[in-house]
Amino acid sequence: MSLLPIIPDEEASPDAKVIFDHSKIMFGRVANAVRVASHTPKIAQSLFSFIVSGLREEISNVLNKRTKCLVILKTSTLNGCKY
Repeated sequence: MSLLPIIPDEEASPDAKVIFDHSKIMFGRVANAVRVASHTPKIAQSLFSFIVSGLREEISNVLNKRTKCLVILKTSTLNGCKY
């Protein structure tokens, strides 16, 4: 459980809404980590930019996005991440 509340869509600031919209386009949803980080939009922008750059196929040109997401899921599972 986070110490900061998860920001729902209706309570998001204008800056957070932009991040949420892009997250929905890229992943189909907004991850809880992005919602919590959006308490400080500058941090959320940096976090989201890092995640997106790591998943873009034209940057790494080694693995497709689906495979990268499966690697992230497997790594999270092995490390005991709850979600």
